[in-house]
Amino acid sequence: MRFTTEQRIGHLLSWANEWNGTTRGRSMWAYSLSLGGSHALLNDWVNNERLMDLLTQEERSAIDEARRRATRRESVAHRTAR
Repeated sequence: MRFTTEQRIGHLLSWANEWNGTTRGRSMWAYSLSLGGSHALLNDWVNNERLMDLLTQEERSAIDEARRRATRRESVAHRTAR
């Protein structure tokens, strides 16, 4: 499945909004799979400098914060599963 630049940005922002405030969103992996793509789909987009350069600073900050929160949640879940 191919996504336009606008669709990619929309999905990145939608995923980040799941982590807005006190809500806990899906992992990048789970969101990527829900789009019918590879588990690494969102991660590839976040690491695409050209795509990220199209975002405003506020949008980039929202995605960065969502990544931090998602990573923290996964880290805690992994430690408690041991």
